[in-house]
Formats: sequence, C-alpha cells, structure tokens
Amino acid sequence: MALVDYISSDEDETLDKSFADVSAGNLKRKRDLTDELPPLPSKFHDLYASTTRVSTRDDPSLHGGRKRVTPHVEGNWPTHLYVEWYPSTSESESLSKLISIMQQGLPSSDKPKIHSFLTSDLGAPLPLHISLSRPIGFPTELKDDFVTSLERTIKSSGIRPFEVAFSSIDWVANFENTRWFLVLKVETFCDSLNKLLHVSNMIVQDYKQPPLYAMPNPAKNNQTSSKNNQASRKAASRTAASNARTKIDWSNMQDVSHGFHVSIAWMLDAPPEDFFSSTKGPITTNFKDLNHTRIKIGEIKAKVGNIVTNIPLQTKIVEGERLFGF
Repeated sequence: MALVDYISSDEDETLDKSFADVSAGNLKRKRDLTDELPPLPSKFHDLYASTTRVSTRDDPSLHGGRKRVTPHVEGNWPTHLYVEWYPSTSESESLSKLISIMQQGLPSSDKPKIHSFLTSDLGAPLPLHISLSRPIGFPTELKDDFVTSLERTIKSSGIRPFEVAFSSIDWVANFENTRWFLVLKVETFCDSLNKLLHVSNMIVQDYKQPPLYAMPNPAKNNQTSSKNNQASRKAASRTAASNARTKIDWSNMQDVSHGFHVSIAWMLDAPPEDFFSSTKGPITTNFKDLNHTRIKIGEIKAKVGNIVTNIPLQTKIVEGERLFGF
C-alpha cells in the first residue's frame, strides 16, 4: 500500500508565502492575468451547441413564447450554416448596454420584453453568429453527403480568411414575422461574405433546399413530410453530390451585403413604429467598442442535429491543386 504523500515543511512555507502574497495585493494581478487568457477554441463550444430537449412537441411556453417556424418531421435532421463570433468582455458590455437602452426606451404601457442572445439562462456567455443558410433539414441518408459536398466546395472555392465590421443597428423580422430581432448590420459591401453565401446557397439548392435571402416556396417546403418526395430528393441530391464542383461560377453571384447581420436580442412583438424608426441607424459614438470591432472569419460551421462540423477557409494553396490554370 502506498504511503500518503504529505506536504513537506518547505512546501508548507511556500504555500504560506503564496497566501501572504495574495493578501498583500497580488490577487488583483492574478485576476488581471485571468482576464487576459485567450478565448476557448470554437470546437469546445461545439460540444454544447444544443440545449437539453425538454419536450417531444412544440411547446412555446418552454421557449419564451417562440413557435417552431419549420415543422419537425420525424427522421429529418435540422441543419444550419453559419459563422460564429465570440465577443470580448468589453464588446459584450457594449452589447448589453445597447440592449438595456433599447428595453428602457420601449413605451411603458404593455412593454414587451427584449430577450438577449448574449448569455444563457444560467448567465454563461454565448457565441453570436452570421447566418449563411435558412433553417433546413435532411433525412439521415443525406446529411453526411451534404456536409461532405459543402466541405469539398468550400475547399475548392479559394475563399481565404477575412474580417468584417459593423455599420448600423436595425430591427429585422423573420420570414414569417413571428419574431423581431435587434441586429448589428455588417458593413455595406463584403465580397468574401457574398462568396461564402453564394457557395452555401449553391450547395443547399443542389440538395433541393431553399437558399438564404430568397422567398420561401411553401409547396416545396411541405414536401419534406412525404416519404415519396424524400426518396426523390435523395436520388436528386446524390446525383448532385457525385458531381464534384471543381469550378464555381461567380458570374451570377449577387451582392446581398444588406442582409448580413448579427442578432443580439429578440422580441415576439413588432417594435412600435416611432420606436422602430428612432432606434435604427448608424452605430453611434456611445458604442465605440462596436465601431472598432472586427470579426475574424477563418471557418464556417455546419450544424446538423446537435453535431457541428468546422469547415476552415484555406490559408494557402492546397498541394496538388493547379496553379495558374496549368
């Protein structure tokens, strides 16, 4: 049996000195060092990308009155493509201040509640995101093919890591006008984001899914409830997946920079007209951190069910690819 490893007298003196140092004022320095620790890697957050399921049916009372926009279909995996942003402490403080000001500015009568996206119910910081797809869904047989096709196309697209900035504050409704979002609009023109959206839309349309920033087709969306239509979609999608996209047609890429945004809060009711018009516009000097914020984008994420796949943007020419077309 091993002996208990007691602390030696020398170690005891060291501990006493450490506690003395802390009581002498080094605690603040240690806290400052803690504040400067680098952020957790994005893959760590992916482990907790989904909340615990508390009901087998759509129950708005469990989600602040929110209703499921896309009906759940048994066997379908909800899917979303996006870019994540992890605000710094100072940026989070500015965002919290902005949300608080908005809440205080609402009319006092029947004041609707603004719900923040910045923290969880337990107060833990949450990542924010820029969407690159609408909420879509795939049957089990297709979900892996879709992710593989997206990874291959992103890799061959030549899109490199880039940065984006914010230009204004706005209120944006979802497609069904069932929720309103307080958002930070991305700078007026962002070629790289347009390219990422173009590639994402191209792949989801290959798989017979609706693109982002296009009017939905209810008839097409309702097809997901039919097994026969799932089978036909499966066949069409496999054909698309088997055709490797070695070249991307950029000629039909649209500039939809006006649509890119980061949602920081939401509310169920539309903002009152006077409040709506007075609270949207350029980011003011009251939020200097946001004026100077830059989001570094080096990867996109594909969340299928509760599994998140990180797809990095290429930082160098991939070995084996042709250079100058030869």
